[in-house]
Amino acid sequence: MIRGLLLTAVLLLTACGGSDTAAPTSVTPPPASPAPVEPTPTEPVNPVQPPPETPTPPQPVDPVEPPPGTPSPAPQPPLPEGSMSAQQAARLLQQATFGPTMADINYATGLTVRQWLDKQLALPATLHMPNVPDVIEKSHPSHYTRVEAWLQIALTKPDQLRQRVAFALSEILVTSMHHPNLDTEPLELANYYDILVRNAFGNYRDMLEEVAKSPVMGVYLSHMSNEKPDPARNIRSDENFAREVLQLFTIGLVQLNEDGTEILDKQGNTIPSYDQNTIEAFARVFTGWSSPGEYWNRKKKDLLNPMQAFEEYHDTAPKKLLNNVVLPANQTAQQDLTAALDNIFQHQNVAPFISKQLIQRLVTSNPSTKYVARVSRVFNDNGQGVKGDLAAVVSAILLDDEARYSRPYQQANFGKLREPLLKTTHLWRALGADSSSGRIRTVTVEDTHGQAPQQAPSVFNFFRPDYSPSGDLQQRGLSAPEAQLLTDDLLLETQNLFHSAINLSIKEQVTEPDERHMLLAFSDLAQLLTAEGTEALLDRYSLLFFAGDMPMQLRDLLRESEAQLQQLSAVQRAAALLYLVFISPDYAVQL
Repeated sequence: MIRGLLLTAVLLLTACGGSDTAAPTSVTPPPASPAPVEPTPTEPVNPVQPPPETPTPPQPVDPVEPPPGTPSPAPQPPLPEGSMSAQQAARLLQQATFGPTMADINYATGLTVRQWLDKQLALPATLHMPNVPDVIEKSHPSHYTRVEAWLQIALTKPDQLRQRVAFALSEILVTSMHHPNLDTEPLELANYYDILVRNAFGNYRDMLEEVAKSPVMGVYLSHMSNEKPDPARNIRSDENFAREVLQLFTIGLVQLNEDGTEILDKQGNTIPSYDQNTIEAFARVFTGWSSPGEYWNRKKKDLLNPMQAFEEYHDTAPKKLLNNVVLPANQTAQQDLTAALDNIFQHQNVAPFISKQLIQRLVTSNPSTKYVARVSRVFNDNGQGVKGDLAAVVSAILLDDEARYSRPYQQANFGKLREPLLKTTHLWRALGADSSSGRIRTVTVEDTHGQAPQQAPSVFNFFRPDYSPSGDLQQRGLSAPEAQLLTDDLLLETQNLFHSAINLSIKEQVTEPDERHMLLAFSDLAQLLTAEGTEALLDRYSLLFFAGDMPMQLRDLLRESEAQLQQLSAVQRAAALLYLVFISPDYAVQL
């Protein structure tokens, strides 16, 4: 059901040009021999017009009968009980990595989900700051090279699950270069991101303290050099971090049940999690912290090392926090910080508030209340009496029956829209993209995707977890967070982006590429198309991009399109069909 609703939402947004109004993109066939040229926004974007009608929820894909005379494939040995088939492995990898490759699928096939998770949990972390390269022909990095490092790690490093969870956490515990004091600090932003990488399988409480002491977060939410109140000097403690650590990072605005549903009072109203007095008390907790060094609030700040306490600027008065807990007077800045974070962490909301968002980022936008409750229970107790064990939480999310159900489109309300950036990593990983220099051009990533790592427009991320576009989804009370990115400009830009990234990036044809042009290897796919036919290629695309469940309507369209493109070479036809996959509303939805 949800896939049909999400497809409808995407098509309606496309038809009206996103949230505003824009003319639909014209469509023409690709040239018979694509030349290695730079794309422009006005270039043709897709070779065949997709069907205009709203797709219906997909049905199970029936086996395709091979043409007469095709030799029968060799029988495959049965898989051990509980182990994953290729399709099941591909689906797990869509949820838990930056996109499956055939090598990844082959490796995971035959393993159980638990075995695959254990192998990922055991891998060492790849940190970002040490991998940020300098600008070409310069001796310093930039935010473009910070994003380049992020992409290189997402595309090539083995600790895929850790990196995917860190990306999810970066959209909850948000910092961004779009701050006047961070827009020239790429290494410092990468260093903050590494807090999330290191703690992706650690404890949420420990990570919360690292985040609270991070100088980047101190700048972004202005609690660096936050002073105790002084009426004589007209100084009030800054409330910014105090408010967001409650609203966005831990407990949310209203009290929640374990299953993520709102607790209501006798009149049927939600119950606030905290009030303004609570915010003011936490604001006084977060006083006395500044850039490490000899002097308070020094002009040249150290944004790499954790903030240090300056006791003379810390408020030592009593503070009334959540659940009527009162911090006693005359505590040090560290004592207050520890007690305050413990007070937040013990709140009943933390488990469902964070668990549901991690489910949304990895698996589905509208998890059932039972799914949320099961994960929340693991968040509250990993089985050994430990709360906040993220390795256990992530495992619970991916092992859950709701995540592993073999026919996801038959589950009510299951599925999520793919983030634009994850579409590109999926494409590049699946096709083994690389450039002649090993470098990646990232200048246009934010403009072409509507997002880039640590470049959200505000602390509220690129989209809100409860966002619901107008129409059927909203009427049914369902969320589609990523739809908040689908502006008119982005919907048009996406088609141009994938035209350039696929049709104009065929490694076998681009003879003089720019040294940072990411090229896709189509020779194996072209050989598959030539030797085994269209159905074999569609099977490959189905496995890589739909976990073996490509909708029949799209498959029919691709089959018909390939028959019309016989004047093109095999690599061009393989590329044209892949382009249609990537601009299809069907691919926009991850099941």
